[in-house]
Amino acid sequence: MRRRAARGKTVLLCPQCGSANIVLVAGSITGQVYHCRQCDYVGSLVFETELREDDPPKDAP
Repeated sequence: MRRRAARGKTVLLCPQCGSANIVLVAGSITGQVYHCRQCDYVGSLVFETELREDDPPKDAP
């Protein structure tokens, strides 16, 4: 059996502006809704990417 590689920390990114300043505003049966504090995007689509240790996001809260 093959083992999965260890995952690092992940960060959520806004699909409109690419900011990491994303907060969860609602989540239940309807799914998650996120709000970007940078560009005021509100929606359920966000990108999740692995965070490299040598390159933290510049605008993370």
